[in-house]
Amino acid sequence: MQNLDKIIEKIKSEAAEKAEAVLRQSQEKCDAVIRDAEERAATAGDGAAARAKRESLATVERAYSAAEMKRREIMLAARVGMINRAFSEAERYLCELSDEDYCVFCGHLLADAVEERLETVRRLRETYGDSDDWCLDFTAVFNSADKENRAETVVKAAKAFLKRKSAALGKTAISVSEDCADISGGLILRYGDIETNCSVSAVVAGEREKCEARIAAVLFASDASSGDAGAAR
Repeated sequence: MQNLDKIIEKIKSEAAEKAEAVLRQSQEKCDAVIRDAEERAATAGDGAAARAKRESLATVERAYSAAEMKRREIMLAARVGMINRAFSEAERYLCELSDEDYCVFCGHLLADAVEERLETVRRLRETYGDSDDWCLDFTAVFNSADKENRAETVVKAAKAFLKRKSAALGKTAISVSEDCADISGGLILRYGDIETNCSVSAVVAGEREKCEARIAAVLFASDASSGDAGAAR
């Protein structure tokens, strides 16, 4: 019986040791699982915070870009408005010249247009030969107010300017049309079926094409500077 008791006691002791070992291993595994879960949770939290920070920065950047684009649109509209207003003022200024200055101005327009047309006719004659069909009579068309009060003076001024260049040019036939043109000022030159627009609005538009780029370069220089500054930021 003693031997049996000893055997039983030994079995119980060994079972207890094995049970403790199993419990320790199980606890270690549980602790490892818990640590891993905690680490994953911390990492996920850090990632969420980082994503939130990136999204906030992206939102701020988008807002800044939108504001900058809007600012540029407003400045562009303002500068275009300034250019339009400047040329509108130029047109108004020319139309409101004193009678003497206005007639001199239109006289130069008319003389230059006649001379340019005659030069074109001369080149065509050299190319295609002389013809009896060539018309050397010019007609100036004015608006109703200028036709009534200034047309004859403008034609006389134009002929005087042409005569200064040559006696032949001074003899060019220029008449005032019975028709009236729907223009704010200046005139329309007719040569047969050909018309040359010498109205004040056409003259101002022509000058605008020549110098608008330079004016815009001056007006938009500040935008270029601010753009460089923005790039530097």
